Amino acid sequence: MKIFKNISIIASAAALFLCGCSDWTKPENLNFHPLTPEQQDPVAYAEYLEGVKAYKQTEHYVMIATMKGTPNYPSSQSQHIMAMPDSADYVCVKIEDKLHEVIAAEIPAVLERKGTKTLVYVDYAVISEAWTTLEDKRADNGEAPGTDEELAAFFKEQAEAQIARCNEYGFGGIMVSFQGTKTGSAAISQAAYIDAVKAFHEANPEKELVFRGAARNIIDQEFLKEFKYIVIVAGEERKLSLLPGRILGSTAPKDRVVMELTVPSADIPEQVGMSPIEAANWTWTEAESTSFTLRGLCVENAHDDYFCKDMAFKNIRTAIAILNTPPTVEE
Repeated sequence: MKIFKNISIIASAAALFLCGCSDWTKPENLNFHPLTPEQQDPVAYAEYLEGVKAYKQTEHYVMIATMKGTPNYPSSQSQHIMAMPDSADYVCVKIEDKLHEVIAAEIPAVLERKGTKTLVYVDYAVISEAWTTLEDKRADNGEAPGTDEELAAFFKEQAEAQIARCNEYGFGGIMVSFQGTKTGSAAISQAAYIDAVKAFHEANPEKELVFRGAARNIIDQEFLKEFKYIVIVAGEERKLSLLPGRILGSTAPKDRVVMELTVPSADIPEQVGMSPIEAANWTWTEAESTSFTLRGLCVENAHDDYFCKDMAFKNIRTAIAILNTPPTVEE
C-alpha cells in the first residue's frame, strides 16, 4: 500500500468538533447543551458524513479506536460508540460483562451513518486470570490442580462466551488479543482459545478478524492469514521499526501491520511510549519499507482522548489528519 489520498474531510472534522478544555482534564458536567453540527446545519452535516463514508472506501492508513463498553447507561460522550472520531475506520469495544442497550444500538447506526465498522474485544488474558484464580482457590481448599482436559475446556468455554458477544450485539467482527506463550500448559490453553476463534470464523465468514499481540507465539501460523490486520502492541517502545521483526518472527504475515499506541489518561496523565501523533509521522517514514507493510494505527484507550485540549479526541484526530497527508517531497 504505497499510494494514499489526501482527504480534506479530516480537516473538516477537526473544525466541526472544536471544544474548549484544559490541557488534560477530568470530565465536568455542563449546565447547557450546545448545538451539534447536525443541528446547526443538517444539510452540510449530511454532505460531510457522505464524505466520511466515501473516504473510508479509499486506500488509506486505517485508524482503530478501542474503547470500554459499559453495562450502565452512558454518563459521558466518551462511552458512546457514535462519539468516537468520525474518520476512525474501526471502533473496538471491550466488554467486561454486558453492553447497555443504548450503546449497542449505536453499532448498526455508526456503520450506516459514518461507515465505521465495529469489533468486539476477545481477550486471552482475562481467561488466563480467571483460570489462575480458580487454581488458587483449589490450592487454598487443598484440592488437586485442574487437569489438562479441564484447562482446555475452561479456555474454550470462556473464549466462546466472549466471542458470542459479536453476534449478540451485532458487531462486525472480533479483535482477538493474545499476549501469551506456546510452551507447556500455555500450548493447551492457546489451542483451545484459537480453536474457538476458528469455529466462529467458519460459522461467520463475513465477520472480520483482527489479531492483536504475540503473533510469533501462535502455534497455527497459517491461521494468521485469515486475519485482516495484525496489531502490534508498542507499549513503552519508541523504536517502532524494530517491533515487527520481534513480534511477528519469521512466519507471521508482515503485509498487514497495525501499530497500537496509547494516550494519556486520568490514571496515567503522561504519554507512555510514542504518541499517536508521533506514530503517524513515523508511519510515513515506513511507507517504502520492504520488511513489513504498515497498514495503520490503533489507539488502545481511545475513550481517554475525549478529554483533551482544544478539541475532543485531539490526538486521534490529529493522527488521522497526518496519516492522510503525505509529506511534501522537496525537489
